[in-house]
Amino acid sequence: MTWSPGPVVTRRRLGGELKRLREGVGLKLEDVARRLECSPSKISRLENGKGIPRTRDVRDMLDIYGVPDEATRTLLLSWSKTGQARMWWQDYSDVLPPVMATYVELEWDAFRITAFEPHLVHGLLQTRDYALAVLRNGYASGASPDALERLAEVRMRRQDALTADHGLTFDCVLDESVLHRVVGSPRTQRAQVEHLIAIAEAEHVDVRVLPFSAGLLPSSRDSFARLEYDGFSGDMIYVEQPETAGELLDEPVRVAERSARLGALKAAALSEKESIPLMKDAIRRIEQP
Repeated sequence: MTWSPGPVVTRRRLGGELKRLREGVGLKLEDVARRLECSPSKISRLENGKGIPRTRDVRDMLDIYGVPDEATRTLLLSWSKTGQARMWWQDYSDVLPPVMATYVELEWDAFRITAFEPHLVHGLLQTRDYALAVLRNGYASGASPDALERLAEVRMRRQDALTADHGLTFDCVLDESVLHRVVGSPRTQRAQVEHLIAIAEAEHVDVRVLPFSAGLLPSSRDSFARLEYDGFSGDMIYVEQPETAGELLDEPVRVAERSARLGALKAAALSEKESIPLMKDAIRRIEQP
């Protein structure tokens, strides 16, 4: 299926257009806020793609900016409606940390994600038992059993983005240690590696292993991912930080620097075909007494 932007990317694109139109007529945030009888921060949030756009507000802003072209008005108003869509992750706002909730939104709308994982299997590739073991052992250790179950549900629902009709292409490099580090139990780890082998068969999923023989690379210290949006919005980098749930980077220089790191890791990794035997060998090691 051809990728198409969802509400998050659409809000960001709409916000960029509204900012361009406002600056084009020489108005400040305060000028628009005064006309709309709202706060400047509300206009700023809309322009940054962080606010939920109301169709009436967008229509009023187009009037203020003197946009007469009917085609442009129709397009931007349609974007405002798309940006209002309620998505499944909003049902988990009680357990999702704010940064992670934002990441889930951005992940869902991405058309390509390239990731590196030095310690654990990526969330989009985890089995439910593996995900629960990860959450219990540090990533959400203080959460109640019910909250842990709901966080595991989030990880499983995130994986709907990997269905063939969603449009996401996912490339992931895993450090070889990920295959051997027993998470939860030997049975859980074995099932997880078997799942990696099975999902690697999908055309839109590419799973590679960075072998021990590659040595210690400068770029292999932390878990991070690049999210791409095919021109609808600027690419972003997500750096995982368990203590704070992570950091999102959108500055072009930092995105380029992290992208170069991903390129170096992918170049040093085995191909997917070469990685499968390492996965099977890991299963044999796990099965040994």
